[in-house]
Amino acid sequence: MKKLLPVLLLALLAFAEVKAQCGNAFYRLKEGTEFEMTSYDKKDRPQGRTVNVISNVTENNGVYEATFTSKIYDKKDKLVTEGEFVILCEGNKVKIDMQRLLNSMEQMQAYESMEVEAEGDFMELPSDLEVGQNLSDAHTTMTVKMGESSATMSKIDIDINNRKVEAQEDISTPAGTFQCYKISYNTDMNMKVMGFGNKSSYGNVEWIAENVGTVRTENYDKKGNLNSYTLLTAYKE
Repeated sequence: MKKLLPVLLLALLAFAEVKAQCGNAFYRLKEGTEFEMTSYDKKDRPQGRTVNVISNVTENNGVYEATFTSKIYDKKDKLVTEGEFVILCEGNKVKIDMQRLLNSMEQMQAYESMEVEAEGDFMELPSDLEVGQNLSDAHTTMTVKMGESSATMSKIDIDINNRKVEAQEDISTPAGTFQCYKISYNTDMNMKVMGFGNKSSYGNVEWIAENVGTVRTENYDKKGNLNSYTLLTAYKE
């Protein structure tokens, strides 16, 4: 289970890489777009990568829905899991369907006879970002079940809060140099395993560029020490 949580967090962050053609300045939904995020530990050693491809885009009454496939590889570049995710673009806001994101992660646990059920909010990103702006929070509850009896093994509450636009900065990655908005937020996780509770909190920073999406993320422990980071390492349309 400990191996699953970093993958979930990476997927949540990598989700913001999709580009949109609706009213949002940071995202343009175009079928066939492919982008790659690579994760590193605090000593700059590669820990894995996520490759996302927008597979389908539909529009209904001005709401765009993008479905894309995501493949997650470990540090030995072995495929760990793959699934489909959805992003909605309504007006000038991009909404991430966190329930379907977490549901898709059950494929990772197939070899351990586990299944994942999730329910929660959309995480929104408006088009008109400004330095000092506060963004909305998001909550997701994930239940992990095991065995043929589908007995509940653990329940995890994930809260993403205190999201704020901190600054505008230029960020360089293997994919290029981008002018970005820097967004900070906290991730609080409350895990209950077989009746025993465990709480953890992380600090996060994300840099997003107009017409590109996420180009860098950083994860910190509760003492403010860097745990890991991700970079946009490849992109093509």
